[in-house]
Amino acid sequence: MRRVLTAALLVAVFILNPPVGVVAAFLYLSRRHAAAYAALWRRLLNCEFTTPLITFGGFLVGMLSPYSGAAKALLISIGAVSLYLAPVAPRTSRAASLVLIGLAVEAPLKPLVVAAAGAAAVAAYRSSACGYICQKASALPFGELAYVPAVGVFCVFEKGGRDLWSVVLQIGRRYVKCVYGICRSVDKEDFQKAVGNVDGYLPEPSAEDFRGVIHMAAPPQAAVKILGKYFDAVVVVGDVEAPQSRLVSVTMARPEVAAQVFGAVFRLSSEQAALLRELLARGSRDEVLAWALKYPWLRPVAELWEDGGEPMGVVKSALPGSLGVVESLLYAHVKSAPVLTDRGDVAALAESLGLTAFLLSGTPRGNFVAVGPARLETPEGVVEVGPGRFLAHLGGMYFAGNGNF
Repeated sequence: MRRVLTAALLVAVFILNPPVGVVAAFLYLSRRHAAAYAALWRRLLNCEFTTPLITFGGFLVGMLSPYSGAAKALLISIGAVSLYLAPVAPRTSRAASLVLIGLAVEAPLKPLVVAAAGAAAVAAYRSSACGYICQKASALPFGELAYVPAVGVFCVFEKGGRDLWSVVLQIGRRYVKCVYGICRSVDKEDFQKAVGNVDGYLPEPSAEDFRGVIHMAAPPQAAVKILGKYFDAVVVVGDVEAPQSRLVSVTMARPEVAAQVFGAVFRLSSEQAALLRELLARGSRDEVLAWALKYPWLRPVAELWEDGGEPMGVVKSALPGSLGVVESLLYAHVKSAPVLTDRGDVAALAESLGLTAFLLSGTPRGNFVAVGPARLETPEGVVEVGPGRFLAHLGGMYFAGNGNF
């Protein structure tokens, strides 16, 4: 009903005065875009006054120029374009306004005046101005930010920034899309469609970013592919498929580390662990076998004494049960490789050894890696992860990348 009354009013105004009716209709139809453009101007004025003063001054000089005809029309057009671009591309706007001033004034030695105006325009363009400062940051982008989907960066409008001609941005409750400097208001759905998933604006992690126990909300094979992208060797423990082989000899690890791993897995007493550490320090398999006649718990140590080809890639111990866990952790320690497991006790033990452990679990919490497509609830808001992508939360920072799965 409201739209019908508005349309009837516009028709009545057009009948009474066609030019006024056309202007009224134009203003009504463009009200959302005008409001968005006004928001851009408020943002610029909150940041600086230099660019608005230069552009308004240039426009007035063009309007008051003594030239006439086509020259006057050209000057006014340049001034209007500069004024329009001021909140979108401040550096370009004030540079164009200074050139306009040089062209608009009538003075002796006009070529020198134009040259001086051109030099001033170059200096104004290079000097500090408000604009967009863009980056890939390890934080989820929410709030009044601008996005450049083509390169996957988000930006803030601050002093010292640069001009951006094509950008999608949010100002308060309004959403704006600028293409080649022409900005228009869009609804939230179009804004989100243009921006895309947030994971595309986050940096990719490096191997050094993975520390401690990391929860993997991913199928096992997807997790294997992700880890294989960042690590030369990955040790698998538990019900995860991987090539099996002997991994490493116990003699390759430091005696205190090997004793700690054996003690934790086989639940050795402190006295037993001390004896094992002493035997490993001596480095004699025959002596270990001799002691094993008296202490049968030493037999697994002798089994791990030899063999172990130290393979690379995604590997899994061919030894059964607890002995396989010991070999896996020793190999991970020797190679500084991460452990991928579905067992919480193994992950905790790996962490106690200073290793990185990826624990397969269905719930992303703490430090986690989640594979898309997924919709995650985070303290910062809801995040959607696209297909074939993953989102990582590591040490309070967010990362994303392609999983190739």
